[in-house]
Amino acid sequence: MKQMEDRYKKYLEKAKSVIRTLDPKQNQGAAPEVQSLKNQLQEKERMLHSLSKEYEKTKIQRDHEEKLIVSAWYNMGMALHKKAAEERLASTGSGQSFLARQRQATSTRRPYPGHVQPATASDVIA
Repeated sequence: MKQMEDRYKKYLEKAKSVIRTLDPKQNQGAAPEVQSLKNQLQEKERMLHSLSKEYEKTKIQRDHEEKLIVSAWYNMGMALHKKAAEERLASTGSGQSFLARQRQATSTRRPYPGHVQPATASDVIA
C-alpha cells in the first residue's frame, strides 16, 4: 500500500510539473520568447505566401513569352518559305504556269524513231 501511495505521489508531482510548464499564467518569463517566435512564424508564412504568388506570376509570364517566341519563329519561317517559293516561281520563267509549260513541252516533242505517225486528211488526198 505504501508503494502505491508513493507511486501516486510521484505521478501527482509529475502532473503538477507538466501543468506548471504548460500554464501560460505561471510561465510569464517565457511569454516574450513565445510571442517573438509566433511573430517570426507569421512573418515567414507571409513571405512564403508572397514568394509563391510571385513564382506563379513568373511562371505565367514565362509561358506567355515562350508562346510568343514560338509564334514569331513560325511566322518568320512561313515568310521565308513564301519568299523562296515566289523567287522559285519567278525564276522558272516567262510568267507561265506549270500546266502551260507542260502543254508546250508535249506539243514540241519529236516522234520516236520507228514510231508511225497516223495519217492525216492532207496525206490521203495528196
